[in-house]
Amino acid sequence: MASFKKITSDQMNQTQKKIRDNVSSMLDFLNQCLGEPNNPNVELSEIYINEMYSIFANAIEEYGKLIYMKSLTLESDNKYEVNYRHKFRDHTTKYHLALTELPKSINDLFEAGFTKMPMNILNVDLDDEGSPTWITFDVDMNTLRKCVSDFRNHIIE
Repeated sequence: MASFKKITSDQMNQTQKKIRDNVSSMLDFLNQCLGEPNNPNVELSEIYINEMYSIFANAIEEYGKLIYMKSLTLESDNKYEVNYRHKFRDHTTKYHLALTELPKSINDLFEAGFTKMPMNILNVDLDDEGSPTWITFDVDMNTLRKCVSDFRNHIIE
């Protein structure tokens, strides 16, 4: 895998649009599932919280990718140099970039180095005795609903 990729202005615009569209699509889906903080979807079972949280975490990571892409400047060869391996594809970098811009409610949800959890929440782990176990976390529908709403409001400002 190449560490750096050169892209044209057109490719940059297409990439940013695709990322924005993906983030908006994920947040719109979650909003449809969860409802708004003042009008929650009460028919949705808490059983789906892991799946919704994973989609939310992916939206945050993609938003970090968008922030990274927007930070690049056009070089003298009329191309952008994308640090593909260590910025564009790096989970921790993208979460950090996103969380520096997103509302406090979202940062609170991802406090204490929680950025590894989104990638593992749907996976099975092994406990100390080698038995399979779900990776668990403590977030409820109301918290997730508020975070989705705050994120949606942030990107339309």
